Amino acid sequence: MIIASETIKGARITLQKAVKSFLQAQKHNDEVHKSLPELSPWLCWAKEEYSIEDSYDYLQGCEETWKKGTEFNYMILDKDKNFMGTISALNISEKDKSLEIGYWLSTPYTNQGYMQEAVKLMEKEFFGLGINRIVIRTDVLNKKSANVPQKLGYVLEGIQRQSQWSGADEKFRDINVFSKLRSEYEQNLQA
Repeated sequence: MIIASETIKGARITLQKAVKSFLQAQKHNDEVHKSLPELSPWLCWAKEEYSIEDSYDYLQGCEETWKKGTEFNYMILDKDKNFMGTISALNISEKDKSLEIGYWLSTPYTNQGYMQEAVKLMEKEFFGLGINRIVIRTDVLNKKSANVPQKLGYVLEGIQRQSQWSGADEKFRDINVFSKLRSEYEQNLQA
């Protein structure tokens, strides 16, 4: 079983294991609601009805999947420990040495390179733990989300046609599949 660090420090941000508390649920919920116009087209759970209870249930689920080693969900915190969003290692396959990274960032923190830094921290952590392949999937219409793997040298493997249902516009969406291999990551470190 993979055992990930509970805290990963970067230059401007820290990734901290998601903690189950009512205070964190409130912060999580506040940032989701600040960012609904930007999140709701892409994330099915990001809607006006999303409640503090939903945030708390999410955090409880994070704690359970962490213990099982099936997902590692991190809060993204700035230097002042303000909650900025989340980044997660999902769909972990120990057999195939692969995982997927999923993320969202609160609107006030976008377009400042924070998510690129968060993904780099995840790469360092998980490639260091023996993962061979990291995948990032983005809706083809979500240009901001796709910019992250593109700027970090991920390879666009292809587009999964109509592979995800969107409740936002009641239709199937095409999904980009980006990946980076540990050998590519190590080669970039040496360059």
